[in-house]
Amino acid sequence: MTTYTQNHQLNTELTLLDSEQSPLTIHGIRLSLSTQNDILIESRLTFQVNPELYQRIHNQALFNLQPELRGSFSNGEFDGETNIEITASLKPDLLPNLTPHLDNAPVYLKTLSQEDPNNPLLATESWLGLQVHQQRLPIATGYSTFWDYLTAISGDKTNSEQISDAILKFFQNWAEANLEPIANDAISQALSEVTQGLEEWIDSSISDITSESLTQAISEIANAFEQLLDTSEFDINQDNIASQNIFEAMVNFFTTDDWPYSKIQGEAALQMAFSGKNGMCNCYAKAKEIEKQFVFYSICPIIAPESKLQAMAEFIARANYDMVIGNFELDFNSGEIRYKTSINVEDDKLSFTCIKYLVYTNVTMMDKYLPGIISVINSELLPASAINQIELIQDLLDKQKQFSVDAPADSQEDLELNSSSQSDVQANRLDRESHILSILTPEEIAQFHQVSQMVAPYQRKKVQEITEKLKSAIITRIGELGEEIFTRASTFFLEVKLEAKNFKLIQRYSGLAGRARLLLQRLNNWSKQYGELPLNSRGRIALVELDKLFWRIDERLQKLPTDIFKGQQEVELLIEIEELREQLGIYENLITKIDENPDIVLAST
Repeated sequence: MTTYTQNHQLNTELTLLDSEQSPLTIHGIRLSLSTQNDILIESRLTFQVNPELYQRIHNQALFNLQPELRGSFSNGEFDGETNIEITASLKPDLLPNLTPHLDNAPVYLKTLSQEDPNNPLLATESWLGLQVHQQRLPIATGYSTFWDYLTAISGDKTNSEQISDAILKFFQNWAEANLEPIANDAISQALSEVTQGLEEWIDSSISDITSESLTQAISEIANAFEQLLDTSEFDINQDNIASQNIFEAMVNFFTTDDWPYSKIQGEAALQMAFSGKNGMCNCYAKAKEIEKQFVFYSICPIIAPESKLQAMAEFIARANYDMVIGNFELDFNSGEIRYKTSINVEDDKLSFTCIKYLVYTNVTMMDKYLPGIISVINSELLPASAINQIELIQDLLDKQKQFSVDAPADSQEDLELNSSSQSDVQANRLDRESHILSILTPEEIAQFHQVSQMVAPYQRKKVQEITEKLKSAIITRIGELGEEIFTRASTFFLEVKLEAKNFKLIQRYSGLAGRARLLLQRLNNWSKQYGELPLNSRGRIALVELDKLFWRIDERLQKLPTDIFKGQQEVELLIEIEELREQLGIYENLITKIDENPDIVLAST
């Protein structure tokens, strides 16, 4: 079947109306009419607008130029001086309106513009923007749209294969332009995942497909590709750091991780500050390229006077004993105290993760032992006593009380219940009143997060498969409340989209909440078996403090989904996580001893 195309030069002004009936005057350049057997199958209008008028078209998405349907610029964005040329295609269902006037179509449109401005042929929404270009100097730029890939939409007669091919071609080009750093096989895999459910969706809803539904569908696919881009850029950044020399890797880490720093003139070193819970300290990162070493120091804000050097040396020796990563150092000449972490760089590669681990471990240890250092220097406290204050159980319990968050129910009232009802009420409260992220395991959170990132409805089968298994696992783990918990979790992840940093921190805090819950359960089980825990006993105190610890973690999990973090704030949370792990570890040791010797739980403190 032969197609004939006639091109008519216009060189005239046409006035169209937008959806709010506001006039839009364009300069018509060309009208192209394509026919088959004297039937009009396509009408393309090419026109020109100034940058100011294009901004209105852009902002209001006139000519069906929704942001989701625009491709990538070929050579940068438009300038504010050169006119912009747009080619649009008349919607297929309006072609019959123009067919009787094929012989004088340009004159007919001009007459309509003057005499019948409300005619649907003059509505901006009746035209599908195909291509937008600017012939600027020294090189032209512009973009094509989804409609350029799909130029024959006609309601119920739309071909599903045509729509599917158009979407895939549109995003293949989009991916090639925007995901340049990503390997071709990754792009192909992503496109393949989109394709899996696309044709099924189109076939099942072909009669309902509209411009709006296509826009929504393409928007969802675009979001999926943007997430792929974000993830890949992060991974690529890590790979780049690994391939650079030590100093470059160091600079890239602190830049990427949002640490304010300054370069030390004449040295391959950086200086920055860290503010912890117990004080602020200066830090230095050094690159020893010849020795192939990376070294990080945190400097204690207090200098040890000469009269305290021996005591501080003992304190540091005690603190360093059994240290795995890093150690304290004392300069006997200046009295400076610092904590050092370092690594020999193998194969000329220093990874992002390695730097982060060394830095965070370093500042965590300095902040942890700083109160002890201050106590030894400013008082007559013996080094051994200072270390004990940091590491003994009672000191950690006092620290918990300082930072704890009151549970929804009064702990003392709970303790006055009989042993059986006490444990039942506490368990019920943990399940019903705690945040959903405190109830789910890190693995369950990861699966819910995975489902929330999948492109619906194109991965519908995969989503259903994961959610069904997830629901079954939660019901098996939790019991009669499992279905309610699953529903709460599904609703939460439907409403909240987690950023990558938030997601990782949530998983860590969720794991801590699970540990606290398990320890509470073990103490409650002991109480059910042996009777009510006496007041002021180690078991009763542990029960109360663990309950407070759980609700402290729960409060953090309530805030994490919407918090915005910079590097320093993330460090503070990682320090808090390490503190919580230490405290839970102490309780785990205590409860293990209780299991071995039940009399321990009854002992008074």
